[in-house]
Amino acid sequence: MSFNQSTMTPQSQSFSDSNGLVTRFSFLFMIVIAFIILLRVGISLVTYFFKPTDSPILINGMVDAKQKRTITQDPTKDGSITIGRSDNAVDGIEFSWSVWIYINNLDYNNTQYRHIFHKGNVDLTKKYPDDKGVVGLNFPNNAPGLYIAPGTNKLVVMMNTFDVINEEIDIPNIPINKWVNVILRCRNTFLDVYVNGTITRSVELTGVPKQNYGDVFVALNGGFDGYISNLQYYNYALGTTGINKVASTGPNLNMVASDNSAGLTSKNVKYLATRWFVDE
Repeated sequence: MSFNQSTMTPQSQSFSDSNGLVTRFSFLFMIVIAFIILLRVGISLVTYFFKPTDSPILINGMVDAKQKRTITQDPTKDGSITIGRSDNAVDGIEFSWSVWIYINNLDYNNTQYRHIFHKGNVDLTKKYPDDKGVVGLNFPNNAPGLYIAPGTNKLVVMMNTFDVINEEIDIPNIPINKWVNVILRCRNTFLDVYVNGTITRSVELTGVPKQNYGDVFVALNGGFDGYISNLQYYNYALGTTGINKVASTGPNLNMVASDNSAGLTSKNVKYLATRWFVDE
């Protein structure tokens, strides 16, 4: 008695078809999984290479501190350098700002506050009651604002909080004809001011710092007689190592392309010692 090996029962045919469907489904499932993985990797790579940095350099080089500049926060506009919100740690809001300044003399614009930079709106015409009608401080938004006080070599830091429109921190006795690095570091409600790597003031604000979406303005209202270099924002609180690195690296003395004024060369630059302390 012979058997035809090509003959299959209905049950075996059904089993074979079922296995074929499972195989095809498994293959398609693996393709979908592989596609999803590759897509996620691709998106991550694109984001890594093309997303704005969390710590942008707003002025990369040296500029004349008498020439106003606006760093727009509108990403649809040419030349914009957008600043992200702070990296809120467990202890609260965190961010830092760093800038190098070189003051030639204090006689220029000495009857008003001399503007270095601020983030917010633009209105330097308001007369603050406590300042006897002196103009030059932006109102109301300073998040933060940095100025040179009228007729003196005192730095003035302004910061908006949710409780007080503008809180003021004074840093006296800033030398002239020397490069000075100023770092403003915020951690929760504490605002620290570092000068050339040395902490000079640590103030507990009356409320939580209030950030804004306004543009960054530099050297408004005539600014001051000198130079500004390497204005940078960090969306976190710089640590001691990072602060010392900024101070030891020094300013970028390459004049920004749009500036035609005579800059300071490496031959005549004077650095302020990083062990300098402000007299209280």
